[in-house]
Amino acid sequence: MANIKQQKKRIGIAQRQRFENLRYRSTIKTLFRRLQDHVNAGSKDEAAATHRELVRLLDRAATRNVLHANNVARKKSRAARILISEPVKSSKVVRKPRKKAQPQRKPKVQKPDTEAQAAAKAAEAEAAAAAEVVEETPAPEAEAPVEEAPAAEAETEAPAEEAAAEEADETPADAAEAPADEAGSDEASTDEA
Repeated sequence: MANIKQQKKRIGIAQRQRFENLRYRSTIKTLFRRLQDHVNAGSKDEAAATHRELVRLLDRAATRNVLHANNVARKKSRAARILISEPVKSSKVVRKPRKKAQPQRKPKVQKPDTEAQAAAKAAEAEAAAAAEVVEETPAPEAEAPVEEAPAAEAETEAPAEEAAAEEADETPADAAEAPADEAGSDEASTDEA
């Protein structure tokens, strides 16, 4: 680090000049890209305006010694060639960006338990094991309804099946007997009365 007052000033001046030069060079690159984009789009008026702005900036950079005079002449020539050139189709293949792989997370390192925490965990584990043993022993009442349930279902299904069988078994002969039975039953009922 400089310890002389004038050298400290020169460091500040050089830094300001560096940033100014950087601003010129960056703007020149941007204007070249815009000029090429306008030419490719086919907008001649915008391309001409961008070319004029670029040439002015290049001349200013040459007078302020940001760029060497020969460098400026070469860039102006390049800008003129771009201005009169034909539109160029982009030869770049546009690809979709790949999704970045999620970084592998490290497993959390478990901190060593204190004696009190270890004892509490052991007690919880014992309580959980005891609860599992209680749940695993089957209750005698729970088994009986399980066995009765299928029988109850069979009984509910049997009357429906019998009714369907009776309807299917009924033949014309049975139908003829049925009215006679009914007539006989009427006679029986009148005899009783």
